[in-house]
Amino acid sequence: MVVAVTGHSGFIGKHLCKAIKDKGWTLIKIDKDYTPIQCDRIYHLACPSSTKAINDNPIKIINTIIDGTKLASNICKKAHFVNISSLGAEDTLINNQQGCYNTAKRLMELYLHHSNGISGTNYRLPSIYGDGMSDDSFIKRCMDGTAYKPTTPNKLHYIMQVNKLVQSIIELEPLEVEEITLGDIYEHFNSGRLGLHRPAPIT
Repeated sequence: MVVAVTGHSGFIGKHLCKAIKDKGWTLIKIDKDYTPIQCDRIYHLACPSSTKAINDNPIKIINTIIDGTKLASNICKKAHFVNISSLGAEDTLINNQQGCYNTAKRLMELYLHHSNGISGTNYRLPSIYGDGMSDDSFIKRCMDGTAYKPTTPNKLHYIMQVNKLVQSIIELEPLEVEEITLGDIYEHFNSGRLGLHRPAPIT
């Protein structure tokens, strides 16, 4: 199996690349040039996804997601294309920066769906946690003891551990997503070093 990966240097990408090597498959890391190659499978993970990047320039994020998807889909037309999207693509509200990101993810899905000759699997990811996750992740901030207690503790959230995610997408299996409230995430992951019940700031 020859497998190409975009976004190989990211949080999920690093874990996926290790798993591909562990399987004994041939790994080809795709950088910004997106040079066409012959391969059996493509994992398209490349995407600027940090909260800061989304808030700073949502239009740039939209263009990057769509343009990157077009380039990735041309790496090898015969390969099985594994697209990494987001649960937020189900709710494409465009009245804020996060809505722009979610809308771009939905447009990415639609582009692949309507493109002739592209076959594959689309995964809508929940919040992924584990070694190497982003510092602005709510779970990471809880673990560091820097998260504020959520003002909506009963709000449902969806999470998945990165190693379980990688195992699922390697085997092309459905994701086993954990449904949990923000309050339970806060209580479960918070180290308490900076105060477990620190109130949220007034905005």
